[in-house]
Amino acid sequence: MKFPYSTRLKSLRANALLILGLGILVAAPLRADLNSDLAFSAFHDVDVKAMAGGTVLQARGPLLSFPRGITSQSLFIIDAQPAEVANKLAKWNPVNHPELKVWFHKSALPVPPTAADFSELGNLPDNSSVQFQIKSTANFDPANPSLQVSKEEAQLIAATAAQEKDPKALFVKVWSQILAGRVNSFLGGRSGSDYDMASGGDIHPLSEVKSLFHADIKVYGQYQRLLNQTPFKALAGPAGTKIAPVDLYCDMFDVQGSAALGTGVAYQAASGNSIQSLDVEYYCNYGVYTTIELEQMWPVTVNGKTETLVWRDDLVSAPNIAYLHGTERLASGMIMLQETKEGVEAFRAEFK
Repeated sequence: MKFPYSTRLKSLRANALLILGLGILVAAPLRADLNSDLAFSAFHDVDVKAMAGGTVLQARGPLLSFPRGITSQSLFIIDAQPAEVANKLAKWNPVNHPELKVWFHKSALPVPPTAADFSELGNLPDNSSVQFQIKSTANFDPANPSLQVSKEEAQLIAATAAQEKDPKALFVKVWSQILAGRVNSFLGGRSGSDYDMASGGDIHPLSEVKSLFHADIKVYGQYQRLLNQTPFKALAGPAGTKIAPVDLYCDMFDVQGSAALGTGVAYQAASGNSIQSLDVEYYCNYGVYTTIELEQMWPVTVNGKTETLVWRDDLVSAPNIAYLHGTERLASGMIMLQETKEGVEAFRAEFK
């Protein structure tokens, strides 16, 4: 998850009216061909020149029938050409921006990875968020799981804990194996059969991904061709020409003061005169079930220079979202927009 979204939902009742009072930016007309390109999105009749000063347009996604889902869209300009933006997106390390609270990000994992490729889990920062993961692993109870793992992974934790009594060493041993296994399961086409134990019942991560993709039919249609070229093709119809991922990664990020571990994959492909990017964190072990990040990047001319107009969509499935209704659910969307904007600004700063 390159741009993290932490589901900070604890104080929504107190802050809901204030948050919902924030306005969504609007602007004047965009040239006709880009208006057509953006027809699938939440943005219409915006002015590229007005945005060139650094404006980030944002829109909450609709209230979805999928109870655990929440979405948001953003539109912004980066002073670089699309190929450069896409390349940076594939290689960007959010750990370099402490405000995003990403504690660990390892990209370009080998194919296939082994447990040894995750040894850097032993060098995580010593903070309360990371300590949550270490303690939750040491105290893991399969009968009341605090982390989202399969039954087989729960057995691995128990067996390893019987041999390794040092909590940090146990954490590294266990999660090096689990994360390597998750990546290899995905690469081997077996992730469709993965089920995770969770406090609310078993979760099928690929079903969460599918529900999010189908939550907005316009966005789904826009990305159907790219989906067809990836292992997620079962979500989009008959397979097309297979493309290699631009990144395989694992990360650790903060969710409401507690760290979550995850594994993800990113794909990119040309789409007409633009570049599309698809980033799916198909496994998370705490706080969220899955996240999807979509970008589409078009060349635009600003003051005689080619820059990049970036449309972005964030889609999140999280257990807490299912319990939010009305004002609280709308406020959660506004918090998501605020945190997404932080990620956008951090990424855009890489080009200055």
